[in-house]
Amino acid sequence: MTGTRIQANPNCFDPDYFAKHGYPHDIWAQMRRDTPVAWVDDGVREPFWAVTRHADICEIGMDSKRFISGKGVTIMRRDMLEGGEMPRSVPLMLTMDPPGHEKNRTILRERFKPSVMRALEEHIIERCRLIADEVAAQRVATAVGGGGPIDFVDAIAMRLPLDVILELLGVPTDDRDQMYLWSNAVIGSEDPDYGDVALPRDAIVGAQQAMFGYFMKFITARRAAPRDDLVSLLVEARIDGEPLSDMQILGFCFLLAIAGNETTRNATSGAMLALIEHRNAMNALASTPELMTSGVEELLRWVTPIIYMARTAVEDVEIAGQRIAKDEKVVLFYPSANRDEAVFEAPFSFDLARKTNRHLTFGFGRHSCLGNNLARIELRAVLNEILTRFPAIDLAGAPQRLRSNFVGGIKTMPVTLE
Repeated sequence: MTGTRIQANPNCFDPDYFAKHGYPHDIWAQMRRDTPVAWVDDGVREPFWAVTRHADICEIGMDSKRFISGKGVTIMRRDMLEGGEMPRSVPLMLTMDPPGHEKNRTILRERFKPSVMRALEEHIIERCRLIADEVAAQRVATAVGGGGPIDFVDAIAMRLPLDVILELLGVPTDDRDQMYLWSNAVIGSEDPDYGDVALPRDAIVGAQQAMFGYFMKFITARRAAPRDDLVSLLVEARIDGEPLSDMQILGFCFLLAIAGNETTRNATSGAMLALIEHRNAMNALASTPELMTSGVEELLRWVTPIIYMARTAVEDVEIAGQRIAKDEKVVLFYPSANRDEAVFEAPFSFDLARKTNRHLTFGFGRHSCLGNNLARIELRAVLNEILTRFPAIDLAGAPQRLRSNFVGGIKTMPVTLE
């Protein structure tokens, strides 16, 4: 075991690098080979241990006794931590540990189990058709010389996941665009288009408070007259025999709205970009329906929209021969795990027919994504519709990436649909 703190390449976690170049897969590959647990201290953010190998990430993800989420699952800028951690006005399941985490997760588990999600599939497919119809109609209405490019993110990728999660919550899908703005402000708080590079705390808190005020209206209404939706489920739920407080319900609504949108939206944009860049694979996926299931798994591996989650060691531990001290944070780099040569054959090859695909795109362990079945259905549905309706889709300009080291997002992606 070593106590030496080998410094990682700072670009492994630099949001400016990510925005300009995308994921630093070459850096992560070198870290997996030479320093699979490396120290990162850029003087700007909390220091942490970068964990880049699949096996080590799985080990930590399963070990909720030695590695906890309750001290934060993101790496904060130091100026945002002055005077203590950034205040959390509502409890979030994402930052809970056993036994509270399991009690909260159980409330939603039945509504997100595979059979319930499969029952929604036809409705989701119909939603995709409506989105494609609207895009086609808009292009006809505005056509000049055959119509110009559209922004794939705004016109297609963001719509389905937001519509579906808002429907499940029981709030109007007409408010989709406002929810999109709030979500961007939270996730993209350090991006100049969505937040404030100098004062990201203000962007996050402002969007959070606006979302809390928005959802509070529906919590009040469902307490008076429950319906068949997730807000009503939360209003009627009990933990240890006690009803949830408004603050607890707000935490669920906030997390569902953000998580139900961000992962699938960015997976969809990233998947379409990958297919455009691999035209033979796109043609194969469009012409071979039976390829869609394995193809979606490969696209999820390839894109990996959530870059990391953090955990905190509650005692001195050893991972991959490296000593990690009590109270130090570890960061689990999921895109790196999804290119791990020890797990994936030819990990840098884009193979829609990949048979064994143990990707960690939805995390691993207790905190694995509860909505992973819904995300898979949505991604299958939207890709099938787009490839069927617009088989000649192509880039009309360079995609613009989100300035973030937490979400691998695409802000804009101009495409032509001829």
